[in-house]
Formats: sequence, structure tokens, C-alpha cells
Amino acid sequence: MSDEDDYTVGYGRPPRHSRFRKGQSGNPAGRPKKQKASVDLRSMLERVASEEVDILGRSVTMLELELMAIQRKAAKGDIAASKHLNALRTQAGCNQPQSSRGGVLVVPGMMPLDKWSAAAALQQEKFRGKQETDVD
Repeated sequence: MSDEDDYTVGYGRPPRHSRFRKGQSGNPAGRPKKQKASVDLRSMLERVASEEVDILGRSVTMLELELMAIQRKAAKGDIAASKHLNALRTQAGCNQPQSSRGGVLVVPGMMPLDKWSAAAALQQEKFRGKQETDVD
């Protein structure tokens, strides 16, 4: 009896003529490559930041609009916005403010320093319980 005569085909025993040949893969094309995401976060952020918006007849980018919003919040006294704006300025290398007023900070709607010091003196007198309230 030869080897072929006693071979029985069954579960886990395919016919010899349909078996994989030696050195030949059962999946010659291999596993399909993973598809790259068509939209990644960086390209999305760049696209949104460069999008132009019309504001009061002026065309600005979304990035400029965000920076203006952060700057307005910082000017109104938002500490977190101020720190963020300072970090952005430091990163950009323009941390030193360019002022034509000689470094004087002008905040509209705030009390001038001389009136503020007079009001502070009045408050201190009230706190200490003094009766004298005539402060110039």
C-alpha cells in the first residue's frame, strides 16, 4: 500500500491537491493596510484658525478673533486670560509691551491714583474708628 491509499479526507485533513504549497502564503496580498484618518486634529485646527470672518466690515481670521477675545478678557481683569496671553507673548518673543506713553498704564473707567489714595485714607480712618473724615 502506498501513502496515498490510506489517506482519508476529513476535518482538519484537506485533500492533498488543495493544500497550500510549500513556501506559498495562504494570504499573498497580506493584511490590508490601515486607512489613514482623512482628518487629523492638526490639519483641522489649522483649517479653522485660517478661516476668515467678517466683523464690522473687517475681515479677520478665527485665530485673530480668539486672540482679541483673550486680550479683552485680560484687560477686564481675568487673571487666567492674562496669564495665557503673557505665555503666548513670551512664546512669540514679544513679551515687552510697546507703549508710546512711556510705560503708563491707562485703564478707562478706573479711579485715578490720587483719588484712590484719598478714598483709601478715608476707609482706613473709618476702620480705625477716627472721627476725622476731612482728607484732601
